[in-house]
Amino acid sequence: MAFSFLKTGKASAELATKHQKEQELRKQEQGKMFRFWMKENEEARITFVDGDLGPEGYLTPPRYYEHNLFQAGKWNNFYVCPKLTNPDSKDECPICESGDRPSLVALFTVIDHRQVTSKDKTKVYKDTKRLLVAKPGTFEILNKHAIKRQGLAGATFDASRVGDKSASVGSMFDFVEKQPIEQLKALYMTEKIDPATNVKSKVTNFTPANYEKEITYRTAEELAVAVGSATVPTGGETPVDYANEL
Repeated sequence: MAFSFLKTGKASAELATKHQKEQELRKQEQGKMFRFWMKENEEARITFVDGDLGPEGYLTPPRYYEHNLFQAGKWNNFYVCPKLTNPDSKDECPICESGDRPSLVALFTVIDHRQVTSKDKTKVYKDTKRLLVAKPGTFEILNKHAIKRQGLAGATFDASRVGDKSASVGSMFDFVEKQPIEQLKALYMTEKIDPATNVKSKVTNFTPANYEKEITYRTAEELAVAVGSATVPTGGETPVDYANEL
């Protein structure tokens, strides 16, 4: 009997269910903030929106464990590791089982002051709110700055990345100035449209990201669907093309 690629019966139903799950996972990623990163030897001026010191006198940002996999021809496909991030849930992690070790990361919100043109050359972006996801080495640098300046919120830095193996968010942070939060809230305004009335109004864009919304937590089953045939990383950071994000 000749081989048929067509799925019928139970196999057909399973394929439809798998497709629906993949569609739902893709929807979860739509409309999320882009991450801050730089190319090798690039510089960028950034202002921290959050980063207050805790009662102990050092930074205590939101943290979790994260995998970075190669999918669809590119790196920077990030997945929360449920096993290490939430060990009490007893949720397994198929990515850990493949041999990849996740990184502990800390979350901050920054204003990226670079001017960037969209890939189709129709739009220009400046003073854009981004997620800054810091690994332990970068966090220690930022923590030292925060302790010296009573926190990072409102502080502006000239960040630079030296070397392709250095952290994609920057390996050096030169302090520029620190301004009052209320002053920055008034400076960085954005237009908002009420969906019910279609009325436009101005609101501040200088607010921390909703991290629970921006970072997608998946169960082991959801991870298995999302990861598919991803490649386990072999070391180093390979960022996506910045222009392709816009």
